[in-house]
Amino acid sequence: TSFIRTIAINICLAKAGAFVTSASFKTSLYKLFTSMRVKDDIQNGISTFYAELLRIKDALDYSENKLPMILMVDEIFKGTNMNDRLLGAFSVMDKLNLEHVILFITTHDFELCDYEKVKLANYHFSEHYIDNKIKFDYKIKDGKCNTTNAVYLMKNTGIMD
Repeated sequence: TSFIRTIAINICLAKAGAFVTSASFKTSLYKLFTSMRVKDDIQNGISTFYAELLRIKDALDYSENKLPMILMVDEIFKGTNMNDRLLGAFSVMDKLNLEHVILFITTHDFELCDYEKVKLANYHFSEHYIDNKIKFDYKIKDGKCNTTNAVYLMKNTGIMD
């Protein structure tokens, strides 16, 4: 989540002609779409899930122009059940499996990492534990992650025994 947010922010900074927050950064002139920190709009009857659908639909519509674009999605379709989330995510991946599109998706759904209908690359960050505290080295690694930390964190906070 933090990693793709950082990339999106740096794309915006670079497009504005500002300094970026990295030692080096190269980007092309892509149209940037994001679905991160999506919020509901109670006054207009738009749930968080529907707001995410609208953002992703904008990107899908733009992709038909065949112009370079990037879509960054944090935890795709988190506002619905796992089965519908996976079906929707697979559909988005299929529709945006285009030469002019770069798609970043953060996910805790391992099924998305194994999707074979599209060309994809998996990357992850890993954790370790020191003195009963979770630590990250913040080094991006190839492949899907092979560890999880949710149960550890739930036990550590007393939510689980």
